[in-house]
Amino acid sequence: MKIQTIKNIFKVLPLTLVFSSFATHAETFNLGLMLKESVKKALLSNSDSPKNVAGSNVTYPTSGSYDANDQNFERSLTIHPDGRFELEVIEKGQSGNLRSGSGSGQLVFKDGQWQYTEGVCSMTLAATPAALQVHVKSCAGAFGDVPFDGRYQLKDQKISSQKMTITANKNKQLAAQLNCQNLNLGDNGIGDLLGKVTQLPQNAIWNQEIVAPSGYTFGDIPIQSLSLSEADGGFLALFVDGNAIAIKSAIKKVRLKGDTTIMTLHKVGDANSYPFPSKRAGQLYVQCQSKTTQYWMY
Repeated sequence: MKIQTIKNIFKVLPLTLVFSSFATHAETFNLGLMLKESVKKALLSNSDSPKNVAGSNVTYPTSGSYDANDQNFERSLTIHPDGRFELEVIEKGQSGNLRSGSGSGQLVFKDGQWQYTEGVCSMTLAATPAALQVHVKSCAGAFGDVPFDGRYQLKDQKISSQKMTITANKNKQLAAQLNCQNLNLGDNGIGDLLGKVTQLPQNAIWNQEIVAPSGYTFGDIPIQSLSLSEADGGFLALFVDGNAIAIKSAIKKVRLKGDTTIMTLHKVGDANSYPFPSKRAGQLYVQCQSKTTQYWMY
C-alpha cells in the first residue's frame, strides 16, 4: 500500500511542478487558452476526419443513392457523408456480351467543383438543385469502357417543384439554341451562353464534349451532353435520351419556319459522322449547322 502511494506521489509531482511553473508566469501564459488550442490542433490533425479542402467547413454533395438510367444503360452513383463515392454502369439487354463498369474514390473540391483524379482518369461533379451532373474523362482503363456521363437524380426525392424552378430559371436564349433554333456559333452566341450558365471558360466548352446544363431539353427529350465544334465551319452535336422515332419527332417539333439552321440525325461511327471518342458506335445524336456552313462545305 505504501509503495503504491509513493508511486502516485511521483506521478503527480511532475504535473504539480508544471502547474507551479505556469502559475509563476501567469502574466505571460494563459493555461486555459493553451489547453484549448492544443485540443483543437489534435482534433484537426485526426487522420479519420475528412480533409478540409474547400475551406473551414467541408460541405460534400448530398449523400445518398443517385441514378441516371436511360434506354440503354443503368447508372448508379452513391455519395457518402465523408465525400467517398461509388459509380456503376450496366448495359441493359438480354444476357450475353453486355458491357459494365464501376469505380470509386474520394471527392475533392477544386476550381469550383467536386473532382476525382487518378492517373489519366478524371471525374467532375457539379451539384444542382435537382441532380448531380457527372462527367468522366479517360477512365475506360480504370472504370470500364461504358458511358458514365449523365444527370444523376437522388432516388426517392420529390423533385417536381425543383423541376418547375429549373424551368423558370432557364436561360431562354440558350434553351432556343439548344433546340437548334437560329443557332449562332459566333460572338454572343451559344458558346458565350453556355459559358454564363455553366461557369466554364470557352476553352473548356469548344471542341470537346460537356455535360448539358440541368433542365435543358431538345423538344421534350432531356439533353445528356453536347459538343460544340469548330470543324467544317462549326456545328453543335446533341446527345439526348431518346430513340430514333422520338428524336425525329422532336426535330419536327422544334423546327422554326424560315430558320436557316439544319438539323439532322446521325449515328456515331457512320461514314457521315464526326468522331466522339467517349461515345459508343451507333449512338444517336442530333447535328445542327447553319445552311451557309453546309453550302461552304460543298
